[in-house]
Amino acid sequence: MTSYIEIHSLINEELYEMEMVLGNIGKNLTTTSTQEIFNYFFKIPGKYLRPTLVLLSAKTVNPHLNINQKEQLIKLSVAVELIHSASLIHDDIIDGDLMRRGQKTLNNVYGRKIAVLAGDALYARAFSILSNSLPRESEQVITQVIEKMCVAEIDQAQDEEILQQGYLKIIEGKTASFMSACCKLGADLAGADEKDIIALESYGLDFGMVYQIIDDCMDKDPNALRNVTIEDAERLAIKAKDSIESFEHSAYKQGLINLLNYILSFSHSESK
Repeated sequence: MTSYIEIHSLINEELYEMEMVLGNIGKNLTTTSTQEIFNYFFKIPGKYLRPTLVLLSAKTVNPHLNINQKEQLIKLSVAVELIHSASLIHDDIIDGDLMRRGQKTLNNVYGRKIAVLAGDALYARAFSILSNSLPRESEQVITQVIEKMCVAEIDQAQDEEILQQGYLKIIEGKTASFMSACCKLGADLAGADEKDIIALESYGLDFGMVYQIIDDCMDKDPNALRNVTIEDAERLAIKAKDSIESFEHSAYKQGLINLLNYILSFSHSESK
């Protein structure tokens, strides 16, 4: 099976530029102590799953991006990764988690108050990028996504025994809608027509559902175990692949397929 490193190799140049921007987030802030906080958080990078969806979607519809398109896609990638990072910081505070990516969480090291403000600062930086450097639609779509994420988290926190319809609505709101937006906006910035944008938006939505179902099942989340199975994730994965069937074959389209297979592989390894 294709490895995650091999998938990333298709977009290495763009991911490297994005990572350089993320690494300089702390340097652009005014105080040494604030720089230290963000340098600590970004010291160990994540998987960059959302930027990967942005870039692979863009290159699936347009493998030959011009310089302006590449610059906009990198800025979008930075913005979505900052938003994801901010949500992780806030999740760690809410859940009282003490470790993430093999190191202590911000709330563990600096306290809850500092961690809340750090997450807020990352949201602010993301929206600065969206409002100053990208088409207005990008900002509008991401704003709607964050609203859905917050509402879904509230619904989950208020209901301890969620039924299947409620569970699916929650994971769509807190995970899948964001991934869907990444694919949609990546395709749009690459010059895709409406039909292709809708196709990649659908792929991203089903991809996000697959990702969250598998993640929850592996974590033995009681709401997931009560309402869904790995087979449900596999059916959604087939639906996601069908969404992009009409695109011309390319390494980037195959990258989206391989990304789904990579996520599914976690459930297979868990069952062995």
